[in-house]
Amino acid sequence: MLSSIKNKTKGWVAYLIVGLITVPFALFGVNEYFTGASNVVVASIDDDEISKEEFLAEFNPQKRRLQKNLAEKYNTDFDTVLKQSIVNQMIDRRLLDQLAESMSHATSVSELNAIIQTNDLFQDEGRFSLEKYKNLLRLNGYTPSEYESVRSKELTQNQIKYNLLDSAFMLPSQLEKLQNLNDQQREFSYIKLSADDYTSKVNVDEKSVEDYYNNQKESFFTPEQTKIEFVELSLAEVAKTIEVTNNELLSFYEDEQARFTTEEERQAQHILLTTQENANKVLDLLNKGGDFSKLAAQYSQDTGSKDTGGDLGLFGRGVMVSTFEESAFSMQEGDLSGLVKSEFGYHIIKLNKIQAGTVKSFDSVKSELTQLYTESQAQKDLYNLREQLANLAYEANLEEVSSQMSLKINTSDFFDRDSTKLDAKIVEAAFSDVVLNKGENSEVLELDKNRFVVIHLKQKLPQRQKTFKEVKGEINTHLTRLLAKTFVDNIATQIATSSKVGDLKSVDQLMSKNSLKWEAIGWVKRDTTKADISIVNKVFALPKPKTDPVFSAQSLDRRNALVINLTGVKISKSKASKANLEKVLLGFESNEVFVNILQTLRAQAEIKVFKSKL
Repeated sequence: MLSSIKNKTKGWVAYLIVGLITVPFALFGVNEYFTGASNVVVASIDDDEISKEEFLAEFNPQKRRLQKNLAEKYNTDFDTVLKQSIVNQMIDRRLLDQLAESMSHATSVSELNAIIQTNDLFQDEGRFSLEKYKNLLRLNGYTPSEYESVRSKELTQNQIKYNLLDSAFMLPSQLEKLQNLNDQQREFSYIKLSADDYTSKVNVDEKSVEDYYNNQKESFFTPEQTKIEFVELSLAEVAKTIEVTNNELLSFYEDEQARFTTEEERQAQHILLTTQENANKVLDLLNKGGDFSKLAAQYSQDTGSKDTGGDLGLFGRGVMVSTFEESAFSMQEGDLSGLVKSEFGYHIIKLNKIQAGTVKSFDSVKSELTQLYTESQAQKDLYNLREQLANLAYEANLEEVSSQMSLKINTSDFFDRDSTKLDAKIVEAAFSDVVLNKGENSEVLELDKNRFVVIHLKQKLPQRQKTFKEVKGEINTHLTRLLAKTFVDNIATQIATSSKVGDLKSVDQLMSKNSLKWEAIGWVKRDTTKADISIVNKVFALPKPKTDPVFSAQSLDRRNALVINLTGVKISKSKASKANLEKVLLGFESNEVFVNILQTLRAQAEIKVFKSKL
């Protein structure tokens, strides 16, 4: 038990990526940090408020993970999507907290202990490792008490969902029908025809191309385009100008010494008893010379450490509960404590080792110091230079800005409003009235916290209608592909029709003339990988053969046609698969109910989101 005291894409793609990345938390599968109070409220659920500080504690680490995963593809679109996603998650958790409280759901200490101690993340060679537990929490910005509070809340919320799963049911007849569909196997073969292989066999006359152009003129235009000049101020470039002296580094080393200091740690064993009577009994045995490790294995109620003689490994301050910590850090090596009471029971502590804190030498961290000092100074300079850039951009032309601040003037290629080659903020500013029509410098655009740009119009091109000559080749290719697709659809239909009536001679002629052959797949289930899933879906959508095989011509997509020969359907029942299917279907049902409950809770609550404060 004591061991438990101690993780340029836009539009719908942005929503998809954010959803994939934010659903699981980086390490533990939870999405909540605990922070102090804040006067800025970003959302409220009835009388329950979400502070800006709480929101940022979740938003910032997830934003960093997104930026790391997406690199240069990350842009401000993701910020907007991520903010909305996180505030919605936080609102849902608050609603579930309220519901759990009203339903008197709670997570006991023993339940929490069991979850933590059996988590593979915290195990070393199959056993719970206190040291690994502490390190993982520290790396993910948690203290043990914070993490355990988060896990306790999450487990309590999950009780609602688990209760729904336990209460969900399916009628045997429903399960039987679904099981038969799930276990169904089909035997088939197919012919696939690609329009790309037949483009040389079709011809598009020039009049058709010209008619298409005249009928679709509005589709052929070059949008308004612009070319810009811009200067960029970045932390990386500012850092190159920073010169560091040895004296400055020494002074910085003194100021930042805590960064290079490891705290004192202590290694102890303990025996945890739930009653004072039993604790006094064990303490008496120890005072009479009993072996601590053996008595821990025999009597300790801490399942996470009893099998290792109560060994808790090395720990520093702020890890254990206060009464345990006070006792452990007041002892000398080899000391045996009296009874130490905590919320978990009575502890008997044996201190085995004191590992003094250490400070890394200046020489050993000089390289790291240089980098930290350079970044620190560059950050300060960047702030001042950003203000200077803003003032100059307002007062002077781009050439003067470049000259006075020693910034290179860059020139872009032509781009339109839908361009993804440049940052979205740059594109938006380039087509603003101030830059595009008035010819003024833009405001300072913050691409991220360490990069700023100012842009100016260099040249613009108005929207114009493309000439027939310009798009003739494009239209010809498009119409050729359409004709080729019609051509293969007709071949597929002829093969299927001839096969149905038993005209094998016509089928052979068509296949020989077009160099086609049947691809035999044999018996497969719906999840087979022996054929493309789009083909398999077409096969399982066909009616069951009665006596003769089923032949069907299908349009697979805009480029491909398909002929299917379905020769048989059978069911292979499996008790194991039936049990698995029932579990999956019940999971779907309970999830649907769970979603409906959240929707109901949202409808009944007064929810306000202050987007301007996110």
